[in-house]
Amino acid sequence: MKKRIVIVGGSVAGLNTALILASAINKDLDFAITIIDEGKGDILKAEVYNVPFFPKSIKGEQIITHTKKQIEEFTKINYIDAKATEILGNKGAFCVKTTQGNFEGDYVVLATGANEFDIQGLGSISQPHTLMPKPGKIKLKHADRNLIKEGIYVAGIASGVTSMVSCALGSAAESACAILSDIKGSISVIHDFKDSRA
Repeated sequence: MKKRIVIVGGSVAGLNTALILASAINKDLDFAITIIDEGKGDILKAEVYNVPFFPKSIKGEQIITHTKKQIEEFTKINYIDAKATEILGNKGAFCVKTTQGNFEGDYVVLATGANEFDIQGLGSISQPHTLMPKPGKIKLKHADRNLIKEGIYVAGIASGVTSMVSCALGSAAESACAILSDIKGSISVIHDFKDSRA
């Protein structure tokens, strides 16, 4: 079974979502993953000191580069340098319109950050972000497991978590696991153990 995933936002949350889904690929499940990103993520301005396993003072660009390489060990990602403008359709048949064409997906993940949300087609889902000290920041309305509507999830700071890299990573992991669970029809978690991928 192959599922098409469109991720809007290629910073830490979008990439972590892709990494977890890519790591779940096996003989019964495959993913075609497209990441749509303009390269404006706040992580590009960051220097990170407080995330486990990240070297002290790692730069945001290094995190992005390293995570992309890690994903490549599982699958190839279709990276699109574009702005998403509209989302149409339903689970299993979404169309994400962008400035560089349209992309189809069975699932969509919005890892757009907290600066703004102007993608059409989902109604008024933007609301004030209550866990960021800066004014004007937003989060996207969602239910349990970061679900905005059937087949569309929010990940990262846009989900309303505290504005730290580790919180964005955790939110993204939850969204990826929610997608895996939806596909399986029951709770699905990807666990590895020593030598399990040898």
